[in-house]
Formats: sequence, C-alpha cells, structure tokens
Amino acid sequence: MIDRPPRDKEMPIWEHLAELGQRLKRVLIASLIVFLIMWLPAPLTGAGNPLTTVLFNVDLYRPFGYWLFYQSIEPIVTELNKTTRIQIVLIWGQVWNPLASVVYSSAYITALIVFPYFVYEMWKYIKPALYPHEERAVKKYLGGSLILFYLGNLFSIYVIFPAVFRFTANFATILGLSQIVDISSVVNTWITLALMSGVIFETPVVMAILSEICVLNPYSVQEYRPVVYAAALILIAVITPDPTVVSTILLFIPFILLFELGLVFSKRIFKRCPEFQRPR
Repeated sequence: MIDRPPRDKEMPIWEHLAELGQRLKRVLIASLIVFLIMWLPAPLTGAGNPLTTVLFNVDLYRPFGYWLFYQSIEPIVTELNKTTRIQIVLIWGQVWNPLASVVYSSAYITALIVFPYFVYEMWKYIKPALYPHEERAVKKYLGGSLILFYLGNLFSIYVIFPAVFRFTANFATILGLSQIVDISSVVNTWITLALMSGVIFETPVVMAILSEICVLNPYSVQEYRPVVYAAALILIAVITPDPTVVSTILLFIPFILLFELGLVFSKRIFKRCPEFQRPR
C-alpha cells in the first residue's frame, strides 16, 4: 500500500489542473481589480487640512499607483532642489514613457498587494498533498518569508534608492551636468532595486528550508564563508541596475547580516538531520 498524505485524494491530472486554474483565475481577477484601482485619481489634500481632502482630484490627474510611487521619491527631489547646486527636473523622455511609468509602478504595487493572496491560494492548493510534518514546516517559514520580502522592499524604497539617487545627482553636479531625468528610468530603477532587495532578504528563509530538508549543511557552509561572500558580492553587483557601488554595498551589508542569521538558525535545524555530526 502506497503511503499517502492523510488529506490527499486521488484525482485525474486534469482535475488538479482545473483546480489550479480556478485558483489562478481568482488571483488574476483580484489583480485586475487592484490594478484598476491603481488608475483611479489620487486623493488631494489641500493645505494639509484633512477636511479639504478631495478623494478624486480630476483637475490634476495623477493615477493612484503612480502617486504611491511618487510619494517615495518626492521628498528626495524636493530636498535636493532646495540646494543651489542641484535642480532636478523629471521629464517624460520618449513618447510612451509617461504611460509606461504609470503601468509599471501600478503593476508592481498591485503585485505587492496581491502577492499574499496568491501565496494563500497556492497554499490551499498544495496543502492536501502534504504530510503533517511538511505542513508544519511550510507554516513555520511562510509568514516569515513574506515579512522579510516586504522588509526588503521597504529597505530599498527608503534606504537604497534615496542613497543611489542622491549620489547620482551630486555626481552629475560635479561633472557640470544638468539634472534632467527620464521618469521611466527612475521607475525602472525603483522597481528593480525593490525586487532585488526583497529577494535578497529571503536568504535566511532559504537557508533554513534547505537545512530542514537536510540539503544544506551550515557547518560546511561556514567553512567557505569568504567564497560565499565573494560570490554574493559579484552577483549583487551584476543584478543591481545602477553602475555605482552604492546599491551594491547597501545590498551586500544586509546580506551579510541575514546570511549570518541564517547560519545560526540553520545549525539548530540541521541537528535533527540523520547525517549530523557535531563538529570538533
């Protein structure tokens, strides 16, 4: 008799695919609804008075998704423009750049909002096929991985991107260049850095999961720590969109902390593996 998970039901492959399709359809509908909301006019607060807030400001149409993105860069631009040396002007650049900027920023914010629901639907889909110990393992790391992903995005939005933007603006001033910036390049850099930071913040979760299934031996990994750091530094330098070392350093520092944190937890987890031998 084949050992099966207690809730697993034998079903034809097309029924599994049909269920998966239904769950993905619900995620797609939720994504479409949120994406359309991102195109509604952003609220306008007059003179800082909540009573004068206009929910839908049609005089100056700024889509809600783009408005959310712009809230993170406006303080940086305003701060830099207060100086006498720097005057940043955001331009539309190529013909389709304004539309592309709104689409990309709205799509990424939509993905951030809907992602937990996508994870929930996928969890409900695979849950019947899991053994009790596998279900406990997924539950153990699922919430933490989501939290780390969003912390990585916030770290990029409020630390990495402002630092890169300030460095680039000051360097352009040193070269005597006018700070006329294409808004599309700003949006693309903002999204790429946020996504890369979110992925890198998953490091301790990945290490813990690999140790949980006895694939990663943290005691062996720590012996090759310099090699891991060198490889990570090269990889981060390659995947970051800007050619400066600012984003590379600001991503590499949290990677070191998260990697060391992952080693600590992985050692505790790996002790339960059959091939574990206490190091001398």
